[in-house]
Amino acid sequence: MPAIIASALVIDLITEEYQHETLETLISTPVTFTEMVWGKVLACELMVPVQAGAWILLLLINGIAMQNAGLILLQVSVTSFILILLGTLTALHYRERTAAQFIFSTALVIVMLLALALPDNPMNLLTRLAVGTAGTDQWIVLGTTSIIILVLGYATHRYAEIVGRSRHTG
Repeated sequence: MPAIIASALVIDLITEEYQHETLETLISTPVTFTEMVWGKVLACELMVPVQAGAWILLLLINGIAMQNAGLILLQVSVTSFILILLGTLTALHYRERTAAQFIFSTALVIVMLLALALPDNPMNLLTRLAVGTAGTDQWIVLGTTSIIILVLGYATHRYAEIVGRSRHTG
């Protein structure tokens, strides 16, 4: 849930700059367009472990046994970053909130179905971490999601630079 909330939020943060016509004011500061985008991405990513940590704490307070809370927070944060970057790319491309949210939601269903089709998917791993049955495959999942983040992070950075340049020349 933190991943979905954070990715929807990053779409709103970016598209509302366009819709409320506040982007020009923001860009007139010493911050570049790409830096502004990354600031919004990182703000949303920082929200994920806080929210997930609060949920874990509430589960523990209510007497629900859980193991590997730190690894769960790490995996939730890493997996969420993928969705946040996908949301960012969607917002940068569509620049209109309703369209971006609709396309992202549709794509999210497809991504989730594809991920759930894998036996060692991040959602399955979270459950196995919580009950203490995750093996060394947790590191394979973490490594794979980290590689996906690097690719999406590069794509996000490049696309933000292209969009930022087009704002200055167009």
